[in-house]
Amino acid sequence: MKHFTVILLFLAAVSVEMQAANPANIRGKVVNVENESLSGANVTVVDSRLGVSTNADGEYVLNGLPEGRVSIRASFVGYEAKVVEVDVQEGSRELDFTLERGLVALESVTVTAQQREQQTLDIPITMSSLSARMLENTHTRNLEQLSDFIPGLNIRIQTPHRPSFVIRGLTSDEVSPTAQPRVSVYYNNVSTSRASMAIAELYDLERVEVMKGPQGTLFGRGAQAGAVNFITQKPTSDLGGYVSAGAGNYGLKEIEGAVNLPIIENQLSARFAGIYSYQDGYVKNLSGGDALNGKNTVGGRFSVRYLPVHNLKIDFVANYQKDDNPGTAFMSRRYPNSKGESDIFKREASLDAGKKWFNKRDVLGASLNAGYYFNENNYLTSITSYYGNTADHHWDGDGTIAPAIDMAEYVDVTQFTEELRYNFSVNSRLNGFAGVSYWREDVKLKYWFGPDEQYMIYPLLDMMTGNASSVPLPPLVMPDGSIYPMPALPGYMIGSPYDLPLPTNHEEENKNGAVNQAADVFADATWHIIPRLSLTGGIRATYEAFKTTNESYMVGDVPSSLGMLLGTAPNFFFAVSPYREVEKCFLSLTWRANLKYDINPSSNVYAGYSKGRRPNVLQFNSAGQSELMNAENLHSIDAGFKWSAQQRFWFDAGLFYQLYNNFQTNKWDGANYLITDAGKATSYGAELTAKAAVTESLDVFGNYAYIHARFDDKDSDGNAQEYAGNTFRLTPENSFSIGLSAKADVTQDLQVVFTPTYSWRSHVWFEDSNDLQPENPSLARLEQDAYGLFNSNLAFKFRKSGLTLSLFATNIFSEKYIIGAGNTGMMFGVPTYVPGAPSMFGAKLHWKF
Repeated sequence: MKHFTVILLFLAAVSVEMQAANPANIRGKVVNVENESLSGANVTVVDSRLGVSTNADGEYVLNGLPEGRVSIRASFVGYEAKVVEVDVQEGSRELDFTLERGLVALESVTVTAQQREQQTLDIPITMSSLSARMLENTHTRNLEQLSDFIPGLNIRIQTPHRPSFVIRGLTSDEVSPTAQPRVSVYYNNVSTSRASMAIAELYDLERVEVMKGPQGTLFGRGAQAGAVNFITQKPTSDLGGYVSAGAGNYGLKEIEGAVNLPIIENQLSARFAGIYSYQDGYVKNLSGGDALNGKNTVGGRFSVRYLPVHNLKIDFVANYQKDDNPGTAFMSRRYPNSKGESDIFKREASLDAGKKWFNKRDVLGASLNAGYYFNENNYLTSITSYYGNTADHHWDGDGTIAPAIDMAEYVDVTQFTEELRYNFSVNSRLNGFAGVSYWREDVKLKYWFGPDEQYMIYPLLDMMTGNASSVPLPPLVMPDGSIYPMPALPGYMIGSPYDLPLPTNHEEENKNGAVNQAADVFADATWHIIPRLSLTGGIRATYEAFKTTNESYMVGDVPSSLGMLLGTAPNFFFAVSPYREVEKCFLSLTWRANLKYDINPSSNVYAGYSKGRRPNVLQFNSAGQSELMNAENLHSIDAGFKWSAQQRFWFDAGLFYQLYNNFQTNKWDGANYLITDAGKATSYGAELTAKAAVTESLDVFGNYAYIHARFDDKDSDGNAQEYAGNTFRLTPENSFSIGLSAKADVTQDLQVVFTPTYSWRSHVWFEDSNDLQPENPSLARLEQDAYGLFNSNLAFKFRKSGLTLSLFATNIFSEKYIIGAGNTGMMFGVPTYVPGAPSMFGAKLHWKF
């Protein structure tokens, strides 16, 4: 690592020297008519291989220019391109551009998907971006809503500390402390690694970027299936900000605001942003206590930008979010609630009486980003970050009033990263970056299990006898919702002359831990081969060291009686296991190669190959023995077309074909939910996005995704696979979203903006095993049929005062759908289901100052 850092500094010096030696160059800045910098704008020499993108300040430098008269073109999606003819002579000259927007134009968005400022049009991968204005117009307030606008992305959240980010069928489950995500979640280009550390409140954002397909060379080891990058608003030299307050049904209360403070003119600025969001749960617990599936969140962000000299920029960002939410409504469909009703969409659960269910989480993250500019397009970046997350979750595992499966989980994760990256532009033909990084993660997981065995005996015997017991057993919950404990297991059931007393207060715990480390060396660049053809390639080498620990023990002095039936005594769920640890090291390579051909300056086609990898998993099975799972490898072929026209229209289409080896799925193994090797799998599909500024008053937008993701019939050795033909979990084969934004000037001061949207998803499975579970045909399947959600936002904007009054509604037609199924109870034939949110509405007043 140290030697490579020296090499980076040497390359920086060499590349700057090469360009300094070139006698002719043009440098300048690209702005709009308001004198705002346009970062990511294209500045090219017409009909040549020379071109760069402007940096974060809208600046550029063109090197390697031939002497004589040339045409320089500056362009940015949503603006009129401008071409200027100049005489190039030895030395350096200035050339600034001011680009104009038409009255009817699409919103322009800069992205940093390739670790430098560019436009989506210029990036040869399938990606999407959402701007702050799009999030505001659609009143997108949570991650699930956000995913509706990104084809190929599906986000589902049962609990705040375990969100599921699904891209093209791959889910980021982290069920083992060494299991790494398939989808990387980034904040300001800083990895949070685990989705559990995602700061889910969408406030004071500049944009959201989503890259699909393997992104290992760009975003590192956790981006096997893609990456999601949240870019927050940064401090500026202007004094200003906003404050908003909202209220709605289910006790919704929300306060949000931000203030930007210039401290030293053109040198030091700070920004403070925060949010408080509360909403009562939409599922009533008939047993008492707080309503379930509610929200109580406080978040804050502090940002500082320091410019000590003209070519050094330092950004510091600190994020904090505290969730103190009521518990998740894991509800049974097999057994009724205390009213004798089994319809979960009446949203009345009967979870264990006298117990408090909750989802608590604290996330604290900080990053320091320092960039030193040798010139406008050559700079060295150092990114240092720390993230910490603690989560505490207590839930009812059987979803009934019977206190059979009572569980809790505690998570403590800390993460440190350091990255040193050099971005270069060599003679304006080769643009890219190279760097090194180090990552360390400390994970502690603790699961607590406290069953009342006088009720736990019912599902256990039902499971052990396969519903074929010679002695009929009463159900866990009677049809009228009443429950009856079994104080002792009759001796005749176990071939004993004595009854077996069943305790009500047995407790046990399982602890898992891990120290995960990785060091990376990486490079990625785009080379303009001929005037319209460019090649982009990248490679990343990773050295990983994982160490994981495990132990299980009884809590207190009450042993399990049921454990004697299962051979796990004195415990029941987690077999007693002494402290053990195991460690392994791995070395891997990922890479990509893409060709892009520019049909004209506003359209192109591209195709490429990339390799993704999910690292090996170290874990302990239910017997306390260590297991090493193979790394999951993904080979992906992508092709696409991007088109922009007249500043008003945008269309992109992407096709993908993906092959998986050693597919890492999840499976219950005794009392443990573990990673298992499901063999080979294949997926292919298409993703489409379209936007149009139809008139000055009407924008329309939409997207569509088709994903055919299946497990292959045979594995690499030609053996039949257990999940042959099954569909990946949480993966609708078809999905789409459509919407419009209609504006009308009621008076000179008042503008009304109406933004309705509709999103639809086809059938999904909640487990990779599909119809193989649950085996009992009397149980509800773990699936969700196709459904659609209609949302809308109506905003009244008062221009002079800066006030906006919004009226918003989600799931307007109260569509019934579930967001999760199976869960802990699935082990004992009592799967649980989490109903989706009903219709919600409210109003918000926003003041921008």
